[in-house]
Amino acid sequence: MDKYYVYLLKKSDSSIKRITNSNTKTEALKLSKEYIKSKNNNNDLYDCVLIKYEKIKYNESQPIKMVYGPIKITVSFYKITKRQSIKENKDDNRNNHLFITKKFLEKNNKNIIIKYLKKIVEYASKNKLEKRLLAPKTIDQIKKI
Repeated sequence: MDKYYVYLLKKSDSSIKRITNSNTKTEALKLSKEYIKSKNNNNDLYDCVLIKYEKIKYNESQPIKMVYGPIKITVSFYKITKRQSIKENKDDNRNNHLFITKKFLEKNNKNIIIKYLKKIVEYASKNKLEKRLLAPKTIDQIKKI
């Protein structure tokens, strides 16, 4: 399974399209930049979303749970400039991470996660992911809705 996935998000109707995936961030952004240039899209209509899929150190017996699973998904929003390059949106303050729990991985195949990535992008763009400070930010909130 690749580590980085890039999606194109249309601002007007929130339609989402997966552009590319790669094991390195620079390659993923480079491929997405080439795709955007080839399509000659109007850059004011689209945002670029990068999803990072990573395994983290996880201790189940930890008394205070700050990390809820062995896999963390981080969502980063990028702007497409006038020259059709991709720049990170530093002003973005949406919730940008989600954990995949061990319980979810035991019940489902790892390839099922790719199915949920599009939903994660949709919820993150609409700022519907969990916002409370110490609340669990897990894949379960995507599955319920």
